[in-house]
Amino acid sequence: MKHAYLSFIFPLTLAISGCNQQPKHPQADLINQSSPAAMTDASILHYADSIQSNLSGLEKQSSLIFQQGEQSMYVEKYSANGNPVLYEENIDNKLISNSSKKYFLKNDTLILVQESIKANNGLTEIRNYFRNNISFKKEQRTAVNAAALKKQPFLSVKSAMRTVQTAEDEVQQLKKLEDAIGQKGDFAMYFEQFIDIPEESILQLKGSGQNSYTANVMVRTPDALIDSLQRQPTIFKNEKLNFKWEIADKEAVYVPVGANMTSAKGLNK
Repeated sequence: MKHAYLSFIFPLTLAISGCNQQPKHPQADLINQSSPAAMTDASILHYADSIQSNLSGLEKQSSLIFQQGEQSMYVEKYSANGNPVLYEENIDNKLISNSSKKYFLKNDTLILVQESIKANNGLTEIRNYFRNNISFKKEQRTAVNAAALKKQPFLSVKSAMRTVQTAEDEVQQLKKLEDAIGQKGDFAMYFEQFIDIPEESILQLKGSGQNSYTANVMVRTPDALIDSLQRQPTIFKNEKLNFKWEIADKEAVYVPVGANMTSAKGLNK
């Protein structure tokens, strides 16, 4: 069977970029240990746990929070020495459900997909382990609440079709998540309007297509770019803006820059 090997070395020349943290990973040696092809389910979990316990020591990028209908989503990407080790996709369907899906990579190879789903009828956790881009183990557990879930063991999940599951679908999803981080494809955002409300304002962005994503950025501290958007919004209409933000309490929050810096295309017009 022909296997597609994953490679996630993307050019980070982004028009819009999330705020990065770039300290050295305190367990970089662990990330470099062992070939992905030689890892067992136990060693994969140990690797994933070590990443999650040291997120503050990894380089971090966050997408905007994209909205489409009643659903919102955002992506966080963690890297060690420039190489991605974790993508996390967060999806919120309002009162229906919300989920977090984590993709763990080693040497640019997908080794684990870990999903947590919260719905009205309870919680579900799913783990899917990959070796040589083929799923070799899948397990899940379900309970009515978080406390009960922790007491439940993971049970093996076997496909009724008895077919080999490859990482192909996950590879395509990772490309989508990278587009969200880089504001590309369906996630390319353009200035729509600036909304003034008491105590904070909203920078509203939207995609170019019909039924495209939208994104709101909360502005609490203005700078030269924000002043320009307030005074002459029509100049920036449908333009890509270059600015930074951070995710706080599930909101994208604008990060201001110095007044002497050009922060958007056409700022000095």
